[in-house]
Amino acid sequence: MELNFQKTVKLNLIYYPLSTLGPEERIGIWFQGCSFKCTACMSRHTWNYNDGYKESVSKIVKDIRKYNCKNITISGGEPFEQAEELYQLLCRLKKENYEILIYSGYEYKYLNYHHSKILDLVDILIDGLFQVNQETNKQYKGSSNQKMYIFSSNQYIIKKYNKWKNETNKKLQIVNKNDKLYILGIPEIKDTRSVIGGVI
Repeated sequence: MELNFQKTVKLNLIYYPLSTLGPEERIGIWFQGCSFKCTACMSRHTWNYNDGYKESVSKIVKDIRKYNCKNITISGGEPFEQAEELYQLLCRLKKENYEILIYSGYEYKYLNYHHSKILDLVDILIDGLFQVNQETNKQYKGSSNQKMYIFSSNQYIIKKYNKWKNETNKKLQIVNKNDKLYILGIPEIKDTRSVIGGVI
C-alpha cells in the first residue's frame, strides 16, 4: 500500500490525557463509524459515518506531538472499517515510536487474514464484539469474550500489559471537550445503561 499521509481519517474525538483504556497516561483517538452496532454499546455517538470530522494523517500526528506522550489507544467506532486510513496513520505513528493499543470488534483470526500489514504495526490488540450478556470484571475489556493479544517484542511493554490485563478496578473518565461531556473507559455491564451513548 502506497504511503499517503494526506489521507483523511473520519474521527469522533482525540483526547489527552486519557487515564482509561490502557496502562499509564495516554492519547485516545476514536474513529467515527461502526457497522456492528452492538446492543447496549455506550459509544453510539461513534456509529454514524456522517457524524464526526475529517483530519489528515499528517495533521493528526502534528497535533498529538504537543502532548509529549508516546502511548496511544485507538478505538471507535470501528477503526478497521477505515482500514486504508488506519494503515497510513499507524505507519506514521510507528515511525515516531508511538506505542499502539487498538480496540476492534473484529476477531484476531479475521484481522490477521485480511489486515496483517496493519497488525504488524500494532503493539496490543483487544478484539471481539461487545456482548451484553457476558459480564467481566477485567478492566481492559467490556465483555468476557474479548481477548488481548500482545504483539510487541519489547519486554517493558509485555510486562506492562500482562499486569494491566489482570486488573479488575474498572474506572471511567468524564471529560469536557468541544462543549460536550464524554464518558471515556469501559463500565461494568450492569452500569452500561446508565452511561449509554458515551456522550452527554
